[in-house]
Amino acid sequence: MTASKWNDRHQELWNYLVPSGGPAATAQGEAIRITGRLAHEVLDNGGVNWDSDFRKMARTLPTLLASGVPLPEAQLAEAATLATTYRRSSSEEHTQRFCELAVAWVIANPEPLPAPEPTYTR
Repeated sequence: MTASKWNDRHQELWNYLVPSGGPAATAQGEAIRITGRLAHEVLDNGGVNWDSDFRKMARTLPTLLASGVPLPEAQLAEAATLATTYRRSSSEEHTQRFCELAVAWVIANPEPLPAPEPTYTR
């Protein structure tokens, strides 16, 4: 990884870990894919396509962040709060923090972990 800022790292990880379609093969890729999809929907689309699949994606992230080498307890609690309050109208700060936590977790888990079977279809 060459980027020093979390948002640039998120993009690098997206390019490396996220397939062109469907869920990622690794938990790391899925964490980045989820946060990228949520951010795109809320910030770029204004939440126009928001549905239960997006809510399921948001609720899946804290589980991923607790696997492998988990984030510290305070960050896991923050991720859980962010997940339960994520909406089509979430703020840019809310969305960015979710992405930032995903990047921190992926960096802490460089060895691929299997992705759980998604409960969502997006």
